[in-house]
Amino acid sequence: MRVAIITLGCDKNTVDSEYIAGLLAEAGHEVFIPDESDDFDVLIVNTCGFIESAREESVRAVLEWAHIKKRRPFRLYVVGCLAGRYPKEMKESFPEVDGFAGVGKWREIVQMIEKGSVNKALSDKRPQIKLIKPMPRKKLDSLPYAFLKIADGCSHRCSFCAIPNIKGPYRSVPRDILLAEAQSLLKGGVRELNLVAQDINNYGADLRPRDSLDGLLKDLLSIKSKFWVRLLYLYPRPLPPALISLMQSEKKLCPYLDIPLQHLSPDVLKHMGRPSDSRRTISMLNHWRNQIPGLTIRTTFIIGFPGETRQDVEYLLKGVCDFKFERLGAFLYSPEEGTPACKLGKPVPKATARRRLDKLMRLQAEISLAKNQAKLGAKMEVLVEAAIPQKNIYIARSQADAPEVDGAVIISSSAPLHEGDFVNVQITQADEYDLSAKAL
Repeated sequence: MRVAIITLGCDKNTVDSEYIAGLLAEAGHEVFIPDESDDFDVLIVNTCGFIESAREESVRAVLEWAHIKKRRPFRLYVVGCLAGRYPKEMKESFPEVDGFAGVGKWREIVQMIEKGSVNKALSDKRPQIKLIKPMPRKKLDSLPYAFLKIADGCSHRCSFCAIPNIKGPYRSVPRDILLAEAQSLLKGGVRELNLVAQDINNYGADLRPRDSLDGLLKDLLSIKSKFWVRLLYLYPRPLPPALISLMQSEKKLCPYLDIPLQHLSPDVLKHMGRPSDSRRTISMLNHWRNQIPGLTIRTTFIIGFPGETRQDVEYLLKGVCDFKFERLGAFLYSPEEGTPACKLGKPVPKATARRRLDKLMRLQAEISLAKNQAKLGAKMEVLVEAAIPQKNIYIARSQADAPEVDGAVIISSSAPLHEGDFVNVQITQADEYDLSAKAL
């Protein structure tokens, strides 16, 4: 069969789609990312159900392909977070869909497709993602980076978040499985491994015997190959000295930490169910900056949480202005069914929240521009991930830039470069988010 897969939502969904693709390819099927002109026997839409905008995007995609299905013969399956969170509603709303399945059901999805099942919904009453043996994995793109999902689910109880309801408790992937998966990705041409989990620094605490992030990293970094490792999505708690030591000494390990703080106002953080002593948190981040040379810190904030006041936002803005995060993203609060935050009263009016969000992002643009301009003339190593050879232009990223969310380094080079090359460059121009450079 020819099977097309569309992935929506986060990088963990990307990994899940590649597991499904690996199982299908292992069974002899052709698997690829489609466009509307492609012919295929089966289409899988891997959905996101995290926040309202993600749900709307997933619903639009299902509607679009259900409409196309009326003109072309293929079977349509909808899987992932949205399908698992609202199985009854999805089945009633989309009679054109042949089957539904929630998260973590990679093998069951493949069995459902191979059997030609229609009008089927796999039960997801107690969602849980637990990987206990290696999975075949097929990358669906040629990009030189990949996400290594070291855990999934979450055992925190942030008041705004539905992930524990969608995915179940935090479950780490055993180290031997991750090492085998990493080696396979590297042999396939990957040059950057981005470690992801809802709470990456809690890795291994649920395993028996216990494991740790620094222990996993030591084994990953010992693999004989030229590649980078990047750490994404830490919970705001201290890093163990062993991990700081690795970030000080290991050139493969990007001096980059993504730690979504969600807010800085102690009152808002308290109602979010997050660590509320933001002064202590900022002190911890400053300690990391002092200990880890060239550290890039990325964070994310939620604007418009129920009860957020103008004073809360001013506190946040002052904290951002004082600390000057290298990378910062923000989004509007989304009320999530079944979460405690829905009982806190009405969220901030959207128009007010958007104004607050715009003000925050304008401030961050100024900070980002100043930090980028400070790099003018600097020399650095970058990873090439796209080429426009007819214009001698290449798109790359530095160790300070995570894929898909941060800026790029735009290289001019008369000598041909290739995707996956590590190249030394000198920065020649800077704007708010991107850098321009010449190859050395």
